[in-house]
Amino acid sequence: MSPTYAAVALDLPVDRLFTYRVPVQLRDHAAVGHRVRVPFRGRSLVGIVAEVENDEPSFNTLDVAEAPDEQPLLTDDLLALGRFVARYYGSSLGEALAAMLPRGVRKRAGKAERLHVVLAMDPRTEPDGKPLTEAQTRVVRQLKRHADGYSLVELCRRARCSNSPVHTLEKRGIVAVEKRAAPDPDDEMQAPVERRDAPTPTKAQAAVIDAVREAVDAEAFAAFLLLGVTGSGKTEIYLRAIRDCRARGRQAIVLVPEIALTPQTVRRFRRRFDKVEVLHSAMTEAERASAWRRIRAGEADVVIGPRSAIFAPVPKLGLLVVDEEHEATFKQQNTPRYHARDVGIVRAQRAGAVVLLGSATPSLETYRHALEGKYGLLRLPERVGGRSLPTVQIADRRSGDERVRARTHMTRTLEIRIEEALRKQGQVILLQNRRGYATSVSCRRCGFVVACTNCDVALTYHRSDAVSMCHLCGHEEHVPSACPDCALPDLKMHGIGTQTVEEELGQRFPDARVARMDSDSMATRASYEEVLDRFGRREIDILVGTQMIAKGLDFPHVLLVGIISADTAIQLPDFRAGERTFALLAQVAGRAGRGESDGRVVIQTLMPDHPAITMAADQDFEAFAKKELEERRQFGYPPFRRLLRVVVRGKHAHAVEQRALDLQALIVEAATKETQILGPGIPPIPRVQGMHRRQLLVKAPGHREIADVLACLRSVPRPRRGIEESWDVDPVGVL
Repeated sequence: MSPTYAAVALDLPVDRLFTYRVPVQLRDHAAVGHRVRVPFRGRSLVGIVAEVENDEPSFNTLDVAEAPDEQPLLTDDLLALGRFVARYYGSSLGEALAAMLPRGVRKRAGKAERLHVVLAMDPRTEPDGKPLTEAQTRVVRQLKRHADGYSLVELCRRARCSNSPVHTLEKRGIVAVEKRAAPDPDDEMQAPVERRDAPTPTKAQAAVIDAVREAVDAEAFAAFLLLGVTGSGKTEIYLRAIRDCRARGRQAIVLVPEIALTPQTVRRFRRRFDKVEVLHSAMTEAERASAWRRIRAGEADVVIGPRSAIFAPVPKLGLLVVDEEHEATFKQQNTPRYHARDVGIVRAQRAGAVVLLGSATPSLETYRHALEGKYGLLRLPERVGGRSLPTVQIADRRSGDERVRARTHMTRTLEIRIEEALRKQGQVILLQNRRGYATSVSCRRCGFVVACTNCDVALTYHRSDAVSMCHLCGHEEHVPSACPDCALPDLKMHGIGTQTVEEELGQRFPDARVARMDSDSMATRASYEEVLDRFGRREIDILVGTQMIAKGLDFPHVLLVGIISADTAIQLPDFRAGERTFALLAQVAGRAGRGESDGRVVIQTLMPDHPAITMAADQDFEAFAKKELEERRQFGYPPFRRLLRVVVRGKHAHAVEQRALDLQALIVEAATKETQILGPGIPPIPRVQGMHRRQLLVKAPGHREIADVLACLRSVPRPRRGIEESWDVDPVGVL
């Protein structure tokens, strides 16, 4: 028998496969799609077999060291999808395949246990008195917030560090690391649910259900934009479509934009279906690996999760649902920078599946596809039960009449409406899309701003921890008692965050039960569900939070939604700023008036005449989209042009600038005359994590021109040490 050779895709930024000889005893377990362990430059790496051949190569090869799986991890269709992701988004095949497989699957995690970290002692009492490093300080601060501690993975994510600072603290006796049993399956799958029958659909729902059923029964690819106002019953459409999909012996994937939405979404789906699985990054490696294997074995009718769930190994995909399809969280920010919605469209095309893209405020790309007939357009123009959309008031924060007291950030209109809602025993949701207490601290005399030492941004003050923090790199420091420049002992705080709003509510409405929901206050993944359960039981009167409370929440007793600062992001130098602002305001406004009583919304703003705000107040998406599309067409932005963003990073500004200029010259040579190249320019945030940045924007008529530029970028040698570069196809932002 002639030797067999395997071309292996490794998780490396190298655009090639690596050939290894397969020993006879491993050949049954080293076929295409199988995981193998191979030697690579003195290391042992795990990769996926992408090709197998019998012809001996013209160069020397090493042997595959291990082939641990009886079955391939990736089927032919998922391997083909991985090749598409690598080609379209400009990554190596190994990087694309690694993104498709949960880490626990790649590492063969099987034991349902995890390392758990708790604070063992206050570092101030440690005998040697050695100061903590910045990373160690962040670890300790996180553990002080939550007495029961965190899993090691969750702690490192929250403290923005590797395992090393934790293990150093363990050696010093400051933290304790122990093994704890991990629930398997995931917690949200354990709680009993009450089965519910399907409600009688409205006339509009019935028409949509019939259209989707016809597409599902055809067992051929079809994509629909489900454009429905908030509260119009889009979830019921999803549930009916999944029922029809199951009747055909096929499975469904449901993508949600936030992990925080997963528990309540799972509960809704488990009320109607038995075989529901979840996949998300907050699960332990063992949990994800176990769920992944059940899905691959065909034991799940429905898979629910954020963007990475698009790669769930369902054997017969029949339906893909992308809920709140406009959300930027569906875009991966690390290599490969894929968009789950767009990858899902490609996967569904190849599987002959139906796609439902649901939103009250769809992305302009999706909306234009629907207008042009590429996607079907299904409308739900009214709320279920004949309920009306909430009444919206715009409160001008510039007006002196609106200010109640000198030190409040609530207008008179908002205060009156909160009092009214509480008097009626209703609930209130308040959105402030900035966490912390103050967004910056500066000197009254000389203007000095307390800024991050690593990034070109002001530090956000967090009163609960008495520190100023960088939300980009995690750097923390105590606010100085006097200005470092002029010694004036009177620093002023500017801007407001969720902590400020929470404090003001406690002062103004002392009898109201207030809870805050942001990434600081949500200690663990269970915290999201705990707060929302309490809100659902009406144990919380006012819920204040960031954008995580703006979508997916359906509580019938919410009489008022207030937006504290509607124009927080509207003037950012990003072509999507208006679109994002409109979507956020319209989505959070839709949380009001979902029960028997009418709802109200108060939008506080310094820009009461801005179209994104006035049209969001009117809940008029189509008028906003018409205006925004015309501006995009005029200035050559998506959906009328395709974008590629190239970012160069490095410690030394001059070297970064020179590399960016070199790349610009390469792109000019590869680009067609219809392609426009902007830059290299300095991004709005010039330095992040100690790295200077320059960026180029490539605006092209179509993806073919973008692909030519990508091929050029991938063909040149990697930059010298100390310089990093990345490219983002179809970026959702340019900051």
